[in-house]
Amino acid sequence: MFATRSDLLARSNARRLAQLAVPADVAMPPEEALRIAVVGGDLTALTPAEQASLTLALDAIDKALADADALILSHGIPAEPSTTPSALSQLARMSSTVALYYLQGAERMTDTVKHGYDDVAAMLKAHSRGDMNLVPPATPPVIQLPEDQVLFASSPRRYGSTVTGSDWE
Repeated sequence: MFATRSDLLARSNARRLAQLAVPADVAMPPEEALRIAVVGGDLTALTPAEQASLTLALDAIDKALADADALILSHGIPAEPSTTPSALSQLARMSSTVALYYLQGAERMTDTVKHGYDDVAAMLKAHSRGDMNLVPPATPPVIQLPEDQVLFASSPRRYGSTVTGSDWE
């Protein structure tokens, strides 16, 4: 939903994905084969064992992506958000980061992958609390005002005191 196999490949590389997704007791397919399989290319030149290895790898990748999507959905992100392209790209990056974390597994975990996952988890929690909106609307709402009125809008304060006017001393 949020990220595809190609998104995951773009944020990693074929060799790393193969190392993470192919089970340890199965022979590793050629590096370029996973790249071809991810984009749906022709794999008929591969041996049956290599094709079976790729099938297992793609299944593991699909499961990690589905689990990442489930995590994102559990934090109130709609399944088909209508939002800006940059917000959709951010959701794809987040889903890919989580999927890589799931593929990495506990015994092969690196600090970089763990920190990336922790950052995504923190953003999702901030979205759940309402502190951050990960799915802004695609177009801002249009407010019709009478001709003699003006609407002022501002972002919430980020720094400093919340005291205003005569309360400030």
